[in-house]
Amino acid sequence: MGSASQPMLVVKANRALLRKRRSYSEIREAYEGYTNETQLHFKELTPFEQKKIRDKIIAQAKRDRLMEIRMYFLTLFVLAFFVFVGYLIFSN
Repeated sequence: MGSASQPMLVVKANRALLRKRRSYSEIREAYEGYTNETQLHFKELTPFEQKKIRDKIIAQAKRDRLMEIRMYFLTLFVLAFFVFVGYLIFSN
């Protein structure tokens, strides 16, 4: 019967945690002004640099695609090999 008091202990601990939390207005006041001061500065790229980056991305995607196709064929070959060996072993 000692476990019947367990839920009450959990509720009591949760209430203690709620008192420690800061309210939304306190958090808002603490961060007020940060959004206005923060500005992002992006480097401007020339059309040549944009094309260079684009070509690198396309080349990497092509390499990834070819590697994925190779892995599919390798997996298919290994699976077919094991099926063939299993067929030879269990057919006799």
